[in-house]
Amino acid sequence: MAGDVLDAASVRAAMMGVDTAYYLVHSMGSAGSFEEEDRKAARVFGDAAREAGVRRIVFLGGLGKSDRELSAHLRSRQEVGEILRSSGVTVIEFRASIVIGSGSLSFEMIRALVERLPVMIAPRWVSVPAQPIAASDLLNYLLAALDLPPDASRVFEIGARTGYPTAD
Repeated sequence: MAGDVLDAASVRAAMMGVDTAYYLVHSMGSAGSFEEEDRKAARVFGDAAREAGVRRIVFLGGLGKSDRELSAHLRSRQEVGEILRSSGVTVIEFRASIVIGSGSLSFEMIRALVERLPVMIAPRWVSVPAQPIAASDLLNYLLAALDLPPDASRVFEIGARTGYPTAD
């Protein structure tokens, strides 16, 4: 089913008959304020899921403690999780860091830089600690969410530091 998360009618149509909906959307590349587009898209998606009787939303968010100063990107990811949960639909949120694997944005960006630039002056953000996760491991988590009881929303941090997910 095709849909545009900024178009409520298309999302409502896509949600018909759906039991579990995956929210793998990020507006970082938008022309305007990505934070505002993220908020609007999450509201549209959450409302449509609730109206259609969807039992669970599985959301891929960003790893980071909300009690620390987060980047605009990570703040937006966590806010999207909150908006989805406020819809009333059970939400399983996986918070991940950099996803490593062919086709992942992080992997493709690093590959493009290495292929094109023999030397690069690195910006400050490259020294920020990260907990990469393999794309195949992330897919396993996303599929495992289908087997969780749909009784309550949960947040799982799936960073590489511990090797095991932790639930908030």
